[in-house]
Amino acid sequence: MPATQLQFRLDERQTRHFGEEGYLIIERLFRDEELQPVIDEISADLDRRCREAVAAGTLSRTYSEYDFEHRLAHVDRENQAISKSMWDNKVALPSFFGLMTNSKLLDVAEQFCGPEIIASAVYRLRPKVPSHAWSPVPWHQDSAYLEAYCDMSLILTVWVPLVDATEERGCMWVMPRAHKGALFFHHPDNMAHYLEIPVDQFGARKPLVAPVPKGGVLIMTNRTPHASFENKTDVVRWSMDLRYQSAALPTNADITRLPNEALSSPVVGVPLACYPPEPDFLVRSQLRPNEVMKTAEEFIALRKTHVYKEATDRWGYSVAQRKDPLAKTYETEL
Repeated sequence: MPATQLQFRLDERQTRHFGEEGYLIIERLFRDEELQPVIDEISADLDRRCREAVAAGTLSRTYSEYDFEHRLAHVDRENQAISKSMWDNKVALPSFFGLMTNSKLLDVAEQFCGPEIIASAVYRLRPKVPSHAWSPVPWHQDSAYLEAYCDMSLILTVWVPLVDATEERGCMWVMPRAHKGALFFHHPDNMAHYLEIPVDQFGARKPLVAPVPKGGVLIMTNRTPHASFENKTDVVRWSMDLRYQSAALPTNADITRLPNEALSSPVVGVPLACYPPEPDFLVRSQLRPNEVMKTAEEFIALRKTHVYKEATDRWGYSVAQRKDPLAKTYETEL
């Protein structure tokens, strides 16, 4: 079967930088009109939540006079529950499927993951509002939240800001060249919100700030240490993080398994998926094109019907959360 004709191809310098440094900023991948459906649907979802809160008496007004970059910041000063209700994996919208299956984005994923691509279950919406105690995220590697079987394989993180992500607004920081070898030790942070790498493990390594303009993306490996800190502005740093992996890795996607692909087996230590709690799906394939998910309706239905399967708790994260009844599962921020 002929190879996929990639419309968006990284150059040798970019692919080498990703391999050596563990991250890459692509300054301009999306046009504004490609991100606008996501922004419009998030705005409509926020509007619905505000109207419901006003009706319930937990918000004095909808703040509808403010734009996408500022509205939630004003809402949050009065009612923090609304921003928390949109954080993480609590929102599933048709436009998210459109973004996750964008052909240029899949071209980037294919150049690292190969032509049989799974959209990994762990996608997140991140409204980083100003001065929230829970929105800064400590240093961690994404693999710390995943099954250990998948540590040394690539699960590609694509971090997509929906506004300009500057240092002042709480963009990503990365630890270059720290993605090779075994994982760093992690422990639950003092709020049981996140896993955290003790900074003394980094030794003499120096972090880099990674600002990304709207329309650009930051890509990282699952072993690239990264963090984000306080948003010190009046703008909500809206972003999404998406993940992709080879279909050869463990996956709970409902697809035909091919020779040499990992089949779940507790006997030999192969997990159900690299992240069993949430559902994977096939987004690009040369060998089983009829099994590629094609519609947003299928995506929304999958999110609603998937049966949660707990991940292996190798760092005591779930135990820490159970001990703290106020702790929320925000998981990994990219």
